[in-house]
Amino acid sequence: TCFYNNSLTATASNNEHVGCRSIWAGVVAREHLTDCSRDSTRSNLLTALLAMLQLLALLALPQAGGDVFTLGYLTGSQRREGDTVYIRPGLTISGALPLAVDEVNSGLFRIHGHRLEFVVAETLGDELASIWHTADLWTTHNISAYIGPQETCVTEARMAAAFNLPMISYFCMDYETSDKSRFPTFARTRPPDTQISKSVVSLLLSFNWTQVTFLYLNSTDSEFRKIGSTILAALKAAGITVRATKCWSTPYYHWYKDNPFVQLVQDTSHDTR
Repeated sequence: TCFYNNSLTATASNNEHVGCRSIWAGVVAREHLTDCSRDSTRSNLLTALLAMLQLLALLALPQAGGDVFTLGYLTGSQRREGDTVYIRPGLTISGALPLAVDEVNSGLFRIHGHRLEFVVAETLGDELASIWHTADLWTTHNISAYIGPQETCVTEARMAAAFNLPMISYFCMDYETSDKSRFPTFARTRPPDTQISKSVVSLLLSFNWTQVTFLYLNSTDSEFRKIGSTILAALKAAGITVRATKCWSTPYYHWYKDNPFVQLVQDTSHDTR
């Protein structure tokens, strides 16, 4: 998501504090975004997932029996038959899991005679499938913790709280799960859209930019539609005037598609201030 004041385009990196039960760890995920692409976000998630699995290695998980601890991994990396739209984020994220598990098993767990394993639950990006697998992983596989879920997490996080199991989501950005009175066992390595909006507002107010034009990707298969709406509401609440709101409908890939920003800037630059 990009916004600009006159000819200046700005993006903000975010810090997210991640907690699991009584042990809290600060995971700082910083990327310098230059083209609003998803690649840096994916790299950020890989790093955060590795850090979180190292944290799990330090936790005492009373639900697990013996020396084997099983993680339930909720991911969307495949499409239903006939579906050509779902972007399958799990394809670019999932490689971090076996790497992190091997790292834990060859380090701290090996020293203490323990072993970490994981079970994959494919959700196909569907909320009902994600909810079903959340229950199945607990009842069938006796897992010690959840990694995920992906696109949705509100119902799944409430279930994890009922099961008293840690759930560490690497992708979901629903702001509701930040309420620790309702979701005491939920943690995330990707900030909710409300935190992103606060960062944008803080940056604008810091430079006294009180009139802006707002540009965002408005696509049915992108999370930026929801983020854009949240940022617009935050700008209004902070007293920042949005002189114009413009969108583009498909992801932009440099050299592969026409650049939509040139026309957007030309259409709005005169009235931005």
